[in-house]
Amino acid sequence: MSINRVSSGFLTDQAIFHVNTNQLLMSRLQERLASGQNINQPSDDPVGLTRILSLSNTLKTDERFARNIEQATAEVNTSDTVMNNVTDLIHRAKELGVQGATFTNNQNGRDGIALEIDEIINQMVQLGNTAISGKFLFAGMRTSTTPFNRIGDDVTYAGTPATEDFGRPAEISRGVEVDININGENLLGQASLATSIPPVFNPGSGGVFRTLIELKLNLEQGDTDEVRLRLDELDTDLNNVLAQQARVGSVSNRLNLTANRLQEREAIFTQQYASIQDIDMAATIADLNQQESTFQASLAVTARAIQPSLLNFLR
Repeated sequence: MSINRVSSGFLTDQAIFHVNTNQLLMSRLQERLASGQNINQPSDDPVGLTRILSLSNTLKTDERFARNIEQATAEVNTSDTVMNNVTDLIHRAKELGVQGATFTNNQNGRDGIALEIDEIINQMVQLGNTAISGKFLFAGMRTSTTPFNRIGDDVTYAGTPATEDFGRPAEISRGVEVDININGENLLGQASLATSIPPVFNPGSGGVFRTLIELKLNLEQGDTDEVRLRLDELDTDLNNVLAQQARVGSVSNRLNLTANRLQEREAIFTQQYASIQDIDMAATIADLNQQESTFQASLAVTARAIQPSLLNFLR
């Protein structure tokens, strides 16, 4: 029968090893309490760390999309407000046109109406040049260029032509972009009329600016028949503006739906992130108290284990 010999050095090493292990466990619990996080270094939970990094990247990406949507919504809502104002001005121009087409009005009255139409044209130019955050909304891709310019009875458009790619996309989700602007030329048109009197007007509407300028000139010339034609063209212009506004409305709805979906995703992913990373304060405190008791016990046992030696018995 063999008897394994256990040296006092081995006992001492074992005791110190367990003391250090308990001290390390206690230190990690203290670190978790201090930081409020379960994972403070990769070795704490490699699998959990991978999930946290994935959730963090997703949340940051969604945050960028949310900022894009916020900026796009501001532009779209401003465009919608502008088109409401344009609609009101067209209605006012129609009222004035009806007054100007009435035979009982004398020429002085028509001249006064023409002056108000002229002011409406100026207001239309101002609306067409609406800018937000330094960008002209209706200039297409040329956001730093003033889109509409009026010189006399000519209104020119300097933004991206309607025949070119004028859409300004906003990325609202991974791989999903939506054009948030409409073309100013499509919305209001432009006008370059001959200065000869009487002017030669093309049949059909050439846009709001052309119709209004023609209406102003018709009133100045007292041509009530042409004034009535302009009223029909204003109806066409109004329908065009309403169609453009409907498109902006659909974009606004899409932005709102996507923003709501991102908020829902944020709530879900934030909760998942917290379930992995945030500590259970009560449970961690209980674990720390238990570990402190274990550490104190290991210190006491170690003190008793390493105190006796052969020298204590050699007297």
